[in-house]
Amino acid sequence: MPKPPEAPPTPDGWGQGPATGADDLDQLVYLSNLIGRDPRLVQPGGGNTSVKITQADRSGISVPVLLVKGSGTDLKSVGRSGFTRLSLTSLGALKGVSGMSDQEMMRFMADCQVGRDGPAPSVETPLHSLLPHRVIAHPHDVATMSLTNQPEGVAERLVREVFAEEIGFVPYVRPGFPLAQLVSELVDRIPAGAKGLTLAHHGLVVWGDNARECHERLRQAIAQIDAFVEVQRRGRLVLGQARVSTPAPALRHRVAETVLPVIRGELGSGGRVVLHYDDGDDVLAALAAERTPELVRRGVSTPEHILRAGRQPLWLELDPGASPEQLVEATRRQLRAQRDEYLQYHQRHAATDQPPIADWAKVVLVPGIGLVTAFKDKKNAVTANLCYRAVLQSIENAEALERFQFLPEADVFEFEHWPLERRKVEEDMERERKTMLLPRQVAVIIGGGSGIGKAAAARFAEEGAHVVVADLDGAVAREVARDLAGRFPGRVIGGPVDVRDDASLDVLFQQTVREFGGLDCLFYTAGAPPRFAPITEISRADLQRQLEVHYLGAVRAVGGAGRVMRRQGLGGSIVASVSKAAVVPGKDAVAYGGSKAALLQALRVAAVELGGDGIRVNAINADQIETPLFLKFVGERAASRGLSPEDQLESYRKRNLLGAALIPPEVVADLAVLLASERFRYTTGDILTVDGGLPEAFPR
Repeated sequence: MPKPPEAPPTPDGWGQGPATGADDLDQLVYLSNLIGRDPRLVQPGGGNTSVKITQADRSGISVPVLLVKGSGTDLKSVGRSGFTRLSLTSLGALKGVSGMSDQEMMRFMADCQVGRDGPAPSVETPLHSLLPHRVIAHPHDVATMSLTNQPEGVAERLVREVFAEEIGFVPYVRPGFPLAQLVSELVDRIPAGAKGLTLAHHGLVVWGDNARECHERLRQAIAQIDAFVEVQRRGRLVLGQARVSTPAPALRHRVAETVLPVIRGELGSGGRVVLHYDDGDDVLAALAAERTPELVRRGVSTPEHILRAGRQPLWLELDPGASPEQLVEATRRQLRAQRDEYLQYHQRHAATDQPPIADWAKVVLVPGIGLVTAFKDKKNAVTANLCYRAVLQSIENAEALERFQFLPEADVFEFEHWPLERRKVEEDMERERKTMLLPRQVAVIIGGGSGIGKAAAARFAEEGAHVVVADLDGAVAREVARDLAGRFPGRVIGGPVDVRDDASLDVLFQQTVREFGGLDCLFYTAGAPPRFAPITEISRADLQRQLEVHYLGAVRAVGGAGRVMRRQGLGGSIVASVSKAAVVPGKDAVAYGGSKAALLQALRVAAVELGGDGIRVNAINADQIETPLFLKFVGERAASRGLSPEDQLESYRKRNLLGAALIPPEVVADLAVLLASERFRYTTGDILTVDGGLPEAFPR
């Protein structure tokens, strides 16, 4: 047998370690975070760690306990509360059990918990309990996936070449109880000096007497695999020569901005998705290579990837020089053809009453353009991107060693439809429906830097939407976005827009599409300070300033949003604030009122034109709203009449039926959210008032 390759010398990597006096759990938390920060060691959210300790029970007797990372926690950020405690004595009953359903296993593990304050046990808990070693780390690392994603018999041979007897090989079985059962049958045959196991298609398990030793062994094992792979790769173009050229950034971004809404629409027909777009140089190089189209169809690298990146990617061949219409048609045609392929795959393996899954594809590869990932939100779409980057790396490395090969189709189907994981997806969707009005949606708020727009940005985000805050003052928009991003990570961005400039509006929608993949809601609440003057004296310049913001800019924004929504094919909602001046003529208000009335008519026209695409268009007549712009107007109006601001507000209070002087902007924001939601799915071409009740402004 060949001698295992010598690993290159590497620093320990442990760092300073936990604080002096740290207990076993502190050590385990430190180990977990250290592993989780290395993207080559774990797939985001995946992997687990454990330690076996003794602790006193209620009667003061020392009993063996397993501390293991709980379900739904992340190695990178897990703290003490992210680990659950289970009785090792109770878990010992698993050894020798011939069969157990997932539901039975989860109930059994819940009964084994010591206390009820920790997270639910992970499906990998039985694996940790049945191995006798004290500290265990189980990452889903790129190196091991490269080594074990091979034809039957090849992976085991490669593992022996790399590790001899130090690390054993376990053939693939589904994670959870089947894997634990197989390991329990092998545990007595593990050599005394062994340091871990490689799990085919699934990652690495290493152990040690303490957290630091476990970490050292993990680093050493990865280094050995890396050294072995590097020898095989040296001087080879594993993926072959480039078969397509990569367009310049401006052109490929233009193509991406055209097709991303189409992708979002086709993948989100069973439930909306949010996209992440990646055109990194390394990604583009991999997609351009001549062997990549065939290799990626063989599957992913670990069952974890099936959950986070789908069973296999979709592939789009596009001509960057084609017209937008041609790009849209080609994208839609190719995606639908691949949807048909998925349905055929489903029919080959599904039970009679087993429907196709809604999230059937999560990765789209477009040579020359980039990597697109789709998920319920931006955070998970980014996670899918990281996972698929790991897939591309492991495919290339596996090909360098022998031949990349993932699981048989039937095994992939079984994992894809694993009831334990599907139930999590369904429960998550049901929770979204019950708790949020706009889950998985993308909203653009124009005029989002203050007043109504700022309140709306918060309310849209609170109801689940991904939000683009746009304002003439880009710095203020970014500040609003930063504040909201602290509460809603990954879901809010901000920047400038000048609605008087078509190019600025184009950039806004392009950035929205590149960031989130498309658009579902536009709320237009940009405003210009009113200029009051008699019609006999009003200047063209004053008229133009009002029209530029309240009419021309709004119409262009509605048109831009409508184009994106049409391309998506998912419908959508457009809402604009028009004010009382749109329906009630006021003295000296020809500029302001005329521009708002023009906007109201334009919205009604838009409702007629876009209704066939499922796009709803509505207006909000908001008056006396407590915004900086309105308060400035109050001061100016009071001064022109020789009144104090307080007297002016009192006159406003007296004129409406509900006696409101100032109305909070959050009230308008609430209505905008409702109009954008499914609760108003059959309302379009309407105007709704928020003014305390002004009879003269009642809609007619």
